[in-house]
Amino acid sequence: MAQFAKELARLTPMTERRRQRLQTQSFHDLKDMRATFNDWFDIDVCTGMKEAECRNVEIMFYRRHVYEHNGGEVDQQYLDRSGDTTVRLKQHIHETQQGAHDLLSSLVKMARNVHSGFHELLPTIPEPITAFEKRKARIAQSSG
Repeated sequence: MAQFAKELARLTPMTERRRQRLQTQSFHDLKDMRATFNDWFDIDVCTGMKEAECRNVEIMFYRRHVYEHNGGEVDQQYLDRSGDTTVRLKQHIHETQQGAHDLLSSLVKMARNVHSGFHELLPTIPEPITAFEKRKARIAQSSG
């Protein structure tokens, strides 16, 4: 998501303050990320996803912080920000294989939503793609 945001900042007219925010914003908070993409670019990151699925992604983003900074031990910040009532302070959390698959499936949907919205704003220019494909074919032909 951050790379899309950087490209949108580079290619879309906006104030310098917004450009800086977009280029330096952390995308670890789903609510904030959704608001930014939706309010600034009319791109709903969670199009086609049920609210429960979005909520699961939101919690997993918060859990990423717990794993990265606390070795999997729940802290008060996680409890306050996530609203997760299924765990308690100092508890070590673990994810299931199914939970990881669900998260990855949701992230693919979100990436597709951002990709589609990005190209709705900035359509693909076919000439560079065609030139690259021709070049790739020439290289393959000469090395084969």
